[in-house]
Amino acid sequence: MSFEEVRARLNLFAVLPNLEDVVREDPEMRALVADTRLSVRLTIANGPSTTVRFAGGACTVGPQPRRDEAGGSGAGGAGGSGPTVRLAFTSASHLNKMFDGSSQPIPFWGFTHLGFLKKEFTQLSDRMAYYLSPTDELLSHPEYLRMNTLLTLNTAAFAVPVLLGHDAECVPLRHGLSHGTIVLKVLPDGPAVSLVCGASGVLPVKGELTHPSALVLLKDLQTANDFLAGKLDTFVSAVTGDVQLRGRVALVDTLALVLDRVGKYLTPAEGAPAGPSTTGAAAAAQS
Repeated sequence: MSFEEVRARLNLFAVLPNLEDVVREDPEMRALVADTRLSVRLTIANGPSTTVRFAGGACTVGPQPRRDEAGGSGAGGAGGSGPTVRLAFTSASHLNKMFDGSSQPIPFWGFTHLGFLKKEFTQLSDRMAYYLSPTDELLSHPEYLRMNTLLTLNTAAFAVPVLLGHDAECVPLRHGLSHGTIVLKVLPDGPAVSLVCGASGVLPVKGELTHPSALVLLKDLQTANDFLAGKLDTFVSAVTGDVQLRGRVALVDTLALVLDRVGKYLTPAEGAPAGPSTTGAAAAAQS
């Protein structure tokens, strides 16, 4: 699979789901779509698609439910017979350019809702990009630090199955993530993400699952942010207790190898985590 095709899948399945958290966590964005009930499907020609749904003041992002695929004309809202709006992309590169802000999608269905796309949907997308474009000054503000850490953590988790399935260097790592559960949690109360590893693949989950096979505990938001940005020496952090690795640390070591690849495809503005160094994770396990 080409660079552009892998990157497009990361944009669809790892970056775009952050819209859920922007709506839930940002009061202004939540109010912006409070009364919205519709769905927007983004489809790459001869490639993957995903759907952004708005209903009840919440946003959900993911594959279109099967019942929607069978819908007749394609009209309908977030719970109707099909997506309200369909946006088409001629290629993976076309979609990536939209995420870069240098191209526009092709409206294929739902022309009466173009006003929503130009106003509310654009504002929401711009706010997500803002939270994923950190600067030292922005990160000095606690609320921005929290949102950037949350979205970067989510992007990291949701990038894992994409890379294991489509990145040439990550595919061989699949056997190292074939059984068990990994949780990455910011102390004391989150955010957290989980990865459920099974024979059929890796399932990312927002939030903390109980009884994980491997657990990465990060001292606080600043530590977590530095950890995801690759600014920490994992060995030193393990000695000081800023980063605690428990359980099957070999899972964390394999995960680190996968996360090291995210930055090849996504820029910092798209929430690409640098990830912990693999040698650091191994050293921490030995400590």
